Amino acid sequence: MSMALIIAIAALVGVIALAAGFYIWTRYYEARADRTFMTQDERGFKRALAGKVVLWDYEETVVKGPTAPHIEFVGLDPATGGRRNVKLMDPKTGAINLRPHYCAPLAFEAVTVDSHKVIVEARVQFSLNRELLKHVYEIQEFSFALETRIQSAFRSEIGKRHDEELRRALHDVERNVIENLRRSEEEGDEAGERGMALGVRFHTANFSYTQPDDFNVGAGVPALPPNATPEQKQQAFALAAAARTQGVLALRPQQLDLLSDVFKDRDPAATAAILTMLEMQTRQNIAEALASSGNLIVVTPQELGLIAASAQRDAAMARTGRPAVVAAPPPQNGGLHPVETRS
Repeated sequence: MSMALIIAIAALVGVIALAAGFYIWTRYYEARADRTFMTQDERGFKRALAGKVVLWDYEETVVKGPTAPHIEFVGLDPATGGRRNVKLMDPKTGAINLRPHYCAPLAFEAVTVDSHKVIVEARVQFSLNRELLKHVYEIQEFSFALETRIQSAFRSEIGKRHDEELRRALHDVERNVIENLRRSEEEGDEAGERGMALGVRFHTANFSYTQPDDFNVGAGVPALPPNATPEQKQQAFALAAAARTQGVLALRPQQLDLLSDVFKDRDPAATAAILTMLEMQTRQNIAEALASSGNLIVVTPQELGLIAASAQRDAAMARTGRPAVVAAPPPQNGGLHPVETRS
C-alpha cells in the first residue's frame, strides 16, 4: 500500500471523526432536574429531554427561536411590587425552567353565593411538568391559560360560600383550589378526556380578599372638571344631595345582608347603640329631605324625635322647677297637625 493511499485514508478518517465530533458537540444537550429541552420534528412535538442526550436523528431539533411558543407567566416584581412577565423558556438556547414559581394574577372579582362581590389577590405556586410538556408546546397563550384556570378555581370555591363564611374558611378555599387545579391536570392529560392539561404541577395556593364599599354614597357622584359649567355643578349638587338623603328603602339586598352581619353575635348593648345611631341617621335624613323640598315647614326637634324623652323632661324641670308630663310620641302623620283638629 502506497504512502499516498495511507495518507488519504487517514485524512478521510480524520475528517469523518471531526465531522462526527462537531455533530455530537452541536447536538448534545444535558437536561437536569431543574432544566430541560423540548424537541420537535416535522410532525410536531416529539419529547422532553432527560439526562445527557445526543440528538442523532437529524430531523429532531430543539424548540427555540422566534417560532417557539411563548412560555411565560405573570409574577410579582420584587423591586416595584407590581406585576411582570416571567419567561420560563430561553428563546436563544431553548432551555426550559422547571423550578417552582409563584403566579400572581392581577386582582379579579369573585361573587359569593349571596351575591357579594369580593376582590381577590391570589398567589399560586407551580412548576412545569416534564412529562406533560406536550401540552405546554400546544398551548398558544400559556400565560393567559394559566391565569384563567387559577381565577376559575378561586371563583368556583368562593361562589359556594356566603360572605360571612368566607372569612373563616380561607384555608379550606385554598386547599380546595389546589385540589381542583390538580384534578384538572389529571383529567385532561390524555386524549379523549374532558378539558386539557396545562402541563403544570400545582403546589400551593394562597389568597386574600377585600370587599368593595357597598355603602359609599359618593360612588355615584361624578367628579367635576375644573372648567365645569353651572349646569354641571347644579346636577352634581343634586346627585350629592340625593346620595346623602337616601333612606333604608334604597338599600340593596346585599347591603341589608352586610347590616345583618354587623348585628350577628354582638352583645345587646352594642346592638342597641348601633340601632340608636341608625335611627338618628334616619331622622336626620328626614329633616334634610324636608329642608330640601323648598317649602317652609316649621317642626320642633321633639316632633322629629331628635331629642329623647328624658332630655325633654330635664329641660322642662329646668324651666319650671317641677316635673313635667312628657307628651305622647307624635302620630304617624309627622305630628304637624293632630288628626282630630285637622281642617
